[in-house]
Amino acid sequence: MSYQQFAYYYDSLMDPQFYNDYEDFILKHTDADFFLELGCGTGEIAIRLLKKEKSILATDLSEDMLYIASEKASSEGLCLDVQQADMIDFQVTHPVDCVLCLCDSLNYIIDKNDIIKVFSNVYQALKPKGIFIFDINSMYKCNIILDNYHEESHDEDYDFYWDVTSNNRGDIYHHIIINDLENNEQIDEIHHQKTYELDIYKSLLDNTGFTYEIFSDFDKYNEESERLIFVCRKGE
Repeated sequence: MSYQQFAYYYDSLMDPQFYNDYEDFILKHTDADFFLELGCGTGEIAIRLLKKEKSILATDLSEDMLYIASEKASSEGLCLDVQQADMIDFQVTHPVDCVLCLCDSLNYIIDKNDIIKVFSNVYQALKPKGIFIFDINSMYKCNIILDNYHEESHDEDYDFYWDVTSNNRGDIYHHIIINDLENNEQIDEIHHQKTYELDIYKSLLDNTGFTYEIFSDFDKYNEESERLIFVCRKGE
């Protein structure tokens, strides 16, 4: 499922430090000049890379997210190249140095066979020795941290409610309700994400031809972490 009305509230609910950490992590693990981002969301990472004088094509399935990303970049005097694309089925006209798929975007690919297609597409899109950086919600996060999770916040503009249910096998369902007090409207969306066991991702990457390192929350791998980050390299 792509983000719909919730896209317009997304940035206000995210911690800016998370993006700071991701920017540092990316620049630490690649000196690439030309990036392709899958699931770019509101363009926060893409805009940061533009400011570092990197070239980037920012793609997303959601037209709303792409609109927001373009407007954000324009407001800062930047021209962000955006394109609607499905990571399961995409091609590039020219190979790129690095492909990014961040902020648990891959967890929206529910079927394992579709994950294989994503990895294959990325491999074909990369130059030799190109880098693929993606992350997933950890199984620990899905089964433990987010099991029957509830969060809410209230301010003068809106009320936010977030409930998560887990089947304790990697599937989680986010129920998001936002009561927009300023515009007198309600946003009500359900998002399904799925995480597979780590060995499955490793096997799929091996079969695709990638070598890789795995990190946890921007640091060394730890089973009891919230986010696993893969830094993968295509062969020569």
